[in-house]
Amino acid sequence: MTIFVQALIGGISQGAIYALIALGYSVIYSTLKMGHFAQGDFYMLGAFIGLTLSTKLGLPAVLVFVGASLLTSLVMLGLERIAYRPMYNRPMNALLIATMGMQYVVQQIAKLIWGSDIKRFPPMFDNQAIHIPFIGGETIAITPQNLWVIGICAALMVCLMLFMKKTKTGIAMSAVSMNRKAASLMGVKITTIITATYVIAACLAAVAGVLMGPGYSVSFSMGGSMGTKAMTAAVMGGFGSLPGAMLGGILLGVAETLCSLYVSTAYKDVVTFLILLAVLFWRPQGILGQAKITKV
Repeated sequence: MTIFVQALIGGISQGAIYALIALGYSVIYSTLKMGHFAQGDFYMLGAFIGLTLSTKLGLPAVLVFVGASLLTSLVMLGLERIAYRPMYNRPMNALLIATMGMQYVVQQIAKLIWGSDIKRFPPMFDNQAIHIPFIGGETIAITPQNLWVIGICAALMVCLMLFMKKTKTGIAMSAVSMNRKAASLMGVKITTIITATYVIAACLAAVAGVLMGPGYSVSFSMGGSMGTKAMTAAVMGGFGSLPGAMLGGILLGVAETLCSLYVSTAYKDVVTFLILLAVLFWRPQGILGQAKITKV
């Protein structure tokens, strides 16, 4: 039983990182009604920037998180102005293709700066496990890494929800998602809102990269698989739904961990996509997604 609970906590920690990246997908889709294929690569970029700030400058964990978020957001800001903004007044497919090309641009930037070698991220938290009493005199070992990951991701998710509902920018993003022309007539600066959407998504991905880094190797190709899994989480929860992205990410992380424990790590991706197919057969719009109403 203790092994199951420990695996469950580890799965929630892993799923929280998926959820953080998936929130970026959902923010972009809910505002712009399109995907962002380069989201996983900004996760990779955040991990590399965090690695540099930690190893080269010796900054504490708090400054590593802040610095990686800000620098990744600045990169997104520059690339958005160069590659995305000229596409805003063109068909949506043009912008979607631009995000596909951005994958390779970000990967090559990372490869030029940090090289193609796999790098190890130093521990950012205490590695000493915390033992918590459990049923029958047994104890559950929880690592501070898992607790910090769950806590930071939960705090960011709550902050994002409040931002979307309580701030002028968040309300403007909702207005743009509903009717871009009407929002423009009401004085909303559409270009500014779109830019803010991409920057928020990049910031979330960067934090996820720094959180994931200490437990895994860092390489310029790491963004592809993580981006795919985060998009899977977003689709499973309901594309465009922020609570759905959170739920989908956690379900995905728990499913992978339990499959690795009780079946095999070789089949965890297969099990994940089987669950996705089952969810989509049951609810094509995702668990918390809203079904589209077609007017006759």
